Amino acid sequence: MKCAGFRVVICCISAGCLLSVGFVGVVSAEGEELVVICTNSVLADFATNVIGDQFSDTLKVEFIMPAGACPSHFDASPSDAVMIASADVVISLGWEPWLFDLLESSGNDDVHKISCLGLVEWNLPTGAESHLVRIAEGMSEFLPEWESAFEANAFNYTAEIVNSFEAARLRVLSEGLNGTKVISIDWHAKFLEWLGFEVVETYGAPESLSTADVLEIHDACNDPEVAMVVDNLQSTVDFGSQLAADYGKSHVILSNFPGGIPGRYTYLDNIEYNFDEVVNGAVAYEMTQSELSDLESEISSLEFQRLALASLVAVLVFLLALFIILARRKRQ
Repeated sequence: MKCAGFRVVICCISAGCLLSVGFVGVVSAEGEELVVICTNSVLADFATNVIGDQFSDTLKVEFIMPAGACPSHFDASPSDAVMIASADVVISLGWEPWLFDLLESSGNDDVHKISCLGLVEWNLPTGAESHLVRIAEGMSEFLPEWESAFEANAFNYTAEIVNSFEAARLRVLSEGLNGTKVISIDWHAKFLEWLGFEVVETYGAPESLSTADVLEIHDACNDPEVAMVVDNLQSTVDFGSQLAADYGKSHVILSNFPGGIPGRYTYLDNIEYNFDEVVNGAVAYEMTQSELSDLESEISSLEFQRLALASLVAVLVFLLALFIILARRKRQ
């Protein structure tokens, strides 16, 4: 087994809370790190938090796919095969089309694989939890003597994520945005519904949309209560951008992966960015609609004044004409 030859010293400290695990010092006989390679940045963030600070000197976490890339369209390179070749553990979504060939070309037959296939989307709290649990289970199979630490770390990080999501949902309620209608790319629909928005129409890859699909989406955009079109950074954003521009909606671009947005390098940073974007997009649309309503009222008032003035002028002209006629008759 890969962890054979390691001396493990485990110290558990009770901190009076649900569960905490103290520092564990582990050094390999050769003084080498164990390498955990993840296919993308969100799995790397989850793995880093499952491993925790107490094992960060022993377990090195890296990821392959750039944060702005789509897993379905990513093209692996020879350098990625070199990275996989050095891996002790590989953590994947389980459906990356390029991963099997990469593993085969790397020649790393002994690598411990952890697949997250079939789990709930990670941009939901339940989905994030399921990924953390799966990674903790997989790491515990690889290093069973650290199982309790991995489980505790996964539990604690899940609690942070749930708290962040709950705060975001309360913000949507406090802003009066609950039930706001949106049109969204498929991936973010459940995320938006969880926050309290009403997703009235969804769409997949624009190139896969039929004429009927496009007509339905355009028809939904005609609803003045639809506040925004939500896109995904790792997919094409041109279709949603054009929709928003054509119908005067807010265009919001969210990211699936930490690092896709500069300065947002952790899962929590990234998900909080997404929270801010959807709330700001909905608020901006409401403000625009309010301004338009005020402008329409002002235009209507000016139009009324114009008609009143025109009517007054017409009456004055009529009276003047009548006065002239009467004056002429009087002279005769």
